[in-house]
Amino acid sequence: MVFNQFPDLQWLKNQSESNFANRQAWQGRELPGTGWPTVVLNVSTKDIFRDNIRGPLSLFTNLSGASHVHTGSKRTKVNPGYFYISNADQRYTLEIEKKEQTETLNIHFGDYWIDQASRSLSNSAEKLLDESIFTRPFTRVELHNKLYEVSADLQLLFNDLKHCANDKLREEEKLFEVLTRLLIEDKQLRKSESMLPSVKNVTRKEIFRRMADATDYIYSNLDRDISLDDLAGISCLSKFHFLRLFKVAFGKTPHQFVNEVKIKHATSLLSNTKLEVKEISRSLGFRDSSTFSRLYFNHTGCYPTQIR
Repeated sequence: MVFNQFPDLQWLKNQSESNFANRQAWQGRELPGTGWPTVVLNVSTKDIFRDNIRGPLSLFTNLSGASHVHTGSKRTKVNPGYFYISNADQRYTLEIEKKEQTETLNIHFGDYWIDQASRSLSNSAEKLLDESIFTRPFTRVELHNKLYEVSADLQLLFNDLKHCANDKLREEEKLFEVLTRLLIEDKQLRKSESMLPSVKNVTRKEIFRRMADATDYIYSNLDRDISLDDLAGISCLSKFHFLRLFKVAFGKTPHQFVNEVKIKHATSLLSNTKLEVKEISRSLGFRDSSTFSRLYFNHTGCYPTQIR
């Protein structure tokens, strides 16, 4: 279901707490069973505060403007080009400030839908033909709470989902492709997590969570001159302990990571906006456009003006 307005907040809280026991979706649509339905919210709005909602596995992104997503004690800014993941039964708060019109594309994956979709991706054809598999308890999909970069493929899928309101078949195909990419990305993250030096799995998870807090900070603060002290402080680690662990987790130093993210973002702005090079340079935290141009050339082999 694709909606162009947020459902009433109190109604949603009541439904989520009861696990949609009455099988009623927003606007009176009947659901095939209990549990969260699959919903895409493509809403253009500002000045929104939707707090403390017990949600399903959810993806929060914006086609324009920005939002903040709270999960637990973590508050994360979501800019265009990025998305944030919260997990099933996790309480989230969505905040959009009134100073800026924002177009959301938030995906809430329904309980039954994601159970069946994830099983189809993780089980053999022989198991899928065994009807008894569908009588087992729901498969729980849990991803990392973090910001992710929107790939070109995902951006196309998000744009397609905007236009699926009256085409259920197309909507489900696109959502299945989105989920497939999320699971591939998560598998790569878990591989990186396994490389961290610790005997205990729970320690590796905690270290990787702190590394993810640092990358979230980078993605949300590209306009700043980010320091090693900033990132170590975000991760609650000593500066050089953080430096060593970050390189193990991501295969590059924080400085290399920051520059790669900035270059990728600059390329998108050069290709998709009419901003001047000096404006792009300033938005990415460079003191002057010549420093930005040299860095861009070193990474890509051409100057920003040549992209234009």
